[in-house]
Amino acid sequence: MPILTEAEKASIVGDVRQMILAAGQKGHRLVPPTTGERLYGSDEQEYEDAGEFAYEFVPKPQETLKAMGADAVISVLPEQELEVNDRVTFEGGGDAHLGTDTFEVLTVVEERLFGVVTHKSVQLVKHHGG
Repeated sequence: MPILTEAEKASIVGDVRQMILAAGQKGHRLVPPTTGERLYGSDEQEYEDAGEFAYEFVPKPQETLKAMGADAVISVLPEQELEVNDRVTFEGGGDAHLGTDTFEVLTVVEERLFGVVTHKSVQLVKHHGG
């Protein structure tokens, strides 16, 4: 016997979606260019804006972030495409926690509740490149 009905699962996913969207925070996903091949050189290449996404900042103590090797953690919608090594920026520096810096995606983890993906947790590290 399942713990949650399909209706309850849909309700939970909808509630988490509303919480992320209610945060009113927007960022941009930056991805490496899809053309050309880089065999040598630095990590400094032009990244392309792959569009805006909604997120919610997840407050974590500095000690916890340091232990994780991260500078910030955000929650995003379950269908949001974000991959390790993508870069993200945050609109207008509207989030005092994240400022106007560029961050690199360290990890993307699907968060589940009794078998249903409710959102993704994304660990970020501040990008110090040129």
